[in-house]
Amino acid sequence: MTLIFKRVIFMPRISVAAIFVLLILFSGFPESSRAAVRDGTIIAPATLRPLARWVEDATNTRIRVLPLAIASGRILKTSLGLRGVQQARAMAAYLPGQIIINNVIWDPESVRSQSYLVHEMVHHAQMLSGKRYPCPNAKEREAYTLQNRFLQEHDEDPMFGDHWIKRLSSCKKR
Repeated sequence: MTLIFKRVIFMPRISVAAIFVLLILFSGFPESSRAAVRDGTIIAPATLRPLARWVEDATNTRIRVLPLAIASGRILKTSLGLRGVQQARAMAAYLPGQIIINNVIWDPESVRSQSYLVHEMVHHAQMLSGKRYPCPNAKEREAYTLQNRFLQEHDEDPMFGDHWIKRLSSCKKR
């Protein structure tokens, strides 16, 4: 069977360059041009300490050593391919001893940005505590719940609903 398609709608000829310009205008500029900070920016311990203290109080876990924290979309994307790293629209990730946050969203003055570090700092505290969890997803309940609490204590709306947190932190296969 042969199908023949006819051109029904008249379309003016547009150059490849014009199409490229239109794509850029309608899709926005590349991520790096919208970045809040330069990719690879190290987040200072002075920024991490108060967040670590907050997490210590919330989890009753002493954080003796701060993790290395870096704002890098490039490193974050690379780390998301690693086994055991949560990937659902991740803006930040925790690897043992290291927090990576996307430099596009990192703003040290933003409570929302800080809340991502709080979430990952909770994972750091979980690792330091040695507490066992029934599955890797189970760790997320505490991290998301405390991230929401941090936001509320700083007069911000929570980012995640209880139902969503319960579903994400479930050990049941989906």
